Amino acid sequence: MNKLFYKDYLNNISDLIAISKNINFKSLLDKINKKEYIKVNSHLIHKQRKISSTEQFIFNLDNYITYIKSKLFINQFDLQNIIDLTIYNKNNKILYLNIYYYDDPESFINGFKKMFMNNYNENYKKLSKYININKMNFDELTNYINSNKKRPYIYFENINSNNIAFYIDLFKEMSIVD
Repeated sequence: MNKLFYKDYLNNISDLIAISKNINFKSLLDKINKKEYIKVNSHLIHKQRKISSTEQFIFNLDNYITYIKSKLFINQFDLQNIIDLTIYNKNNKILYLNIYYYDDPESFINGFKKMFMNNYNENYKKLSKYININKMNFDELTNYINSNKKRPYIYFENINSNNIAFYIDLFKEMSIVD
């Protein structure tokens, strides 16, 4: 697996290695159909006409990281936390898509946005039962994070019945509620 992280075409090798150290990363890898290959129409990046589904997954994850980095202008630690918090949800199916990224980049971008917004939307549903909070779309949320860089990963953390009081107080303290 580690040798896949050192391909010339990957832009986020250190981020990929950091993500792979997470104990949940294995659960992502377990979902890959390792016998499947993806057809590649271009020789510019990939020398063969096909890549393994594992290589495709890493390539898609690298493209997700690149996309999020192009939208968020925050420190590396917070960025890494957000990426780590957003790849383990029901909308991560885009990482397994067996279409080559450059054959349909718009589908990937739409999928990346859904994956990024999943935890935020779930948290919004939970918090809005207790406090008046404005729901943001992808552009609004990324703009807000970029303008208010204090603890930006809180929008993506797992809010549940055990910790909701903490987050209600935190959002009030940060003046995120109306």
